[in-house]
Amino acid sequence: MKLYDECFAGVNAVLEKYPAEKLDSGTADKWEKTDKNKIVFQSDTAFELGGGNLPALSSVAFTDSHDLVPCDEILLIGGDIADLKADSPFARIALIRVDENGMGTGEQLYQTIRQIEFARYHIHPEGYMMRISAFTHREAARVSKDAVRKGLSFSHIGSFFIEEYKKQSQVEAVKLLFITADDFPYDLLEKVMEKSESITAALDHIMKNLKMDCGTCNLKAVCDEVEALCNK
Repeated sequence: MKLYDECFAGVNAVLEKYPAEKLDSGTADKWEKTDKNKIVFQSDTAFELGGGNLPALSSVAFTDSHDLVPCDEILLIGGDIADLKADSPFARIALIRVDENGMGTGEQLYQTIRQIEFARYHIHPEGYMMRISAFTHREAARVSKDAVRKGLSFSHIGSFFIEEYKKQSQVEAVKLLFITADDFPYDLLEKVMEKSESITAALDHIMKNLKMDCGTCNLKAVCDEVEALCNK
């Protein structure tokens, strides 16, 4: 799983300049969750993460390297939920270590990656309503006033994500990065993680054997790179 290594290098370079706080990754049983994404109405909202025109970035990258993702971990750059008093920019990045032998090849590899990514649609912390756009890769959230009063934190939310990701047998460890800092270069991080989205899209193109004019396709360079790595 060398496909996404460039993304890991880019994220690690960002973390060198913006030190992160490590949160408890074992608190999933300390917060209620629901079986669906319950609506948090505007009148019940304390603030939004990534609302309006604020950054709302979400992405995922995969590796089989123990060195890159040695264990489950939740990192936070910026204020936790209890520290936020108004709408905030937001990013959530998942760096996932997988068992390469269990990921499969070809169409199975692509489908396994998508199954792991889709875990986010099954995570519903009480008082935390996610608004996800698969087309723009935005992931915003509304946090209810009641959830803030009761002490919801990114430790709880991150623990839910890790728990859900690891329901997939191929997932061995998850490093989650939450960012709410006002002065963070979200545009730089987005450019780093655009490579991840391009790689997955290129896999889709390759595995479906689409008949395309490669000379005009904007994924040609990525497809060539993915094919070369897959054939190593």
